[in-house]
Amino acid sequence: MDPLTLQRETQTILDMMGIRVKAIDIIQDQDLRITVISIRVPGDEQDLFTDHHNELSRDLGLILRLVFEKKHRVFKDITVDVNGENLALINHTKEKAALAVERVTFFDKPYEFGYLSSYERMIVHSYLKNVPEVVTESHGEGKERRLVVKRA
Repeated sequence: MDPLTLQRETQTILDMMGIRVKAIDIIQDQDLRITVISIRVPGDEQDLFTDHHNELSRDLGLILRLVFEKKHRVFKDITVDVNGENLALINHTKEKAALAVERVTFFDKPYEFGYLSSYERMIVHSYLKNVPEVVTESHGEGKERRLVVKRA
């Protein structure tokens, strides 16, 4: 689907929600194979997205994904970024994953991350899926769930 259609559909939904938007950018993350819909909103609107652990951003991503599937027959992995916060998290998590690969290959020992949210674990798994010299696995449950990177 072309970026202009993604922008229009996103703008329509945000207008229905009464949310003012400065800009909407569509970013294709080739490493993770996801589409990032980056929204810039005024400061007073940002609180809507940052309260309750970014639930509105995740919910908006789900709504947009369903709209694109039903209306346009397009199946995309979509994440919503508001004022650069989610993009910063994605990039920071990818950097941590790259450092883990360096440690695993240099020391020839598995590397276990400390606590990562399920979203961060998904980013690491997706990012390192394309790195042939390592594999990732998660173990544990709840707050004790850990992600391990080791040689393939």
